[in-house]
Amino acid sequence: MADAMDSKSISRKGVGVQVPASAPELAHPRGLADPLARAMLPVLLHRIGNASQLLSNLDALLEVRPVALEERPEDLAAAGEIVDDVGWLLALLASASGARLLLDRREAHGLEPLVACVRACLRREGRDLDATRGALPRLWPRVGSGWELPWAFASRLYLSGRELPPRGSLAWSIEPRGDVWRLACARTTDVRLGPDLPGARDLVEGDSRILEIPADWLA
Repeated sequence: MADAMDSKSISRKGVGVQVPASAPELAHPRGLADPLARAMLPVLLHRIGNASQLLSNLDALLEVRPVALEERPEDLAAAGEIVDDVGWLLALLASASGARLLLDRREAHGLEPLVACVRACLRREGRDLDATRGALPRLWPRVGSGWELPWAFASRLYLSGRELPPRGSLAWSIEPRGDVWRLACARTTDVRLGPDLPGARDLVEGDSRILEIPADWLA
């Protein structure tokens, strides 16, 4: 797909009330000592720059063509999409680091921009993430405080991918099986991948590392 948004603008997109947690609240990672948190910052900064450039170009064009906005609505739409996605990712990053900026904001389709961000992080390091097959599942809003599940999901992909040799691309999948969802990726490391997620299971099956989560955490 495809911001620094204030906390009010972020909370307005939420579901309106805090919902009971289906998973225990997690301890926060170590802020910028968390490898994913550190890798995300330059990616988000670049995307904010893209949105700013689109708006700056439109502003300059308005000086010579007062009807530029009517002629270029797709530029405004693209900038809005970037801001919306990056706003969600910044709120997720801040909440995972301890700021609780996510508040009531929940993004059912939040895995889509998050996976795209992880791929951009890996590509900056000379690795890649295989393309998904089909749409990603939706996040269920009642899991913990909203940040735990997507952060564990993204951490697993990023930490596995960064262990690949240069120019390698991480094979992975997410699919339902019985009463669980299974996030599987190539087994590139034997270390624990990302934060603990109460209610989930970390498995090794042959050449795959698998995170099993309850079926009602995704849809």
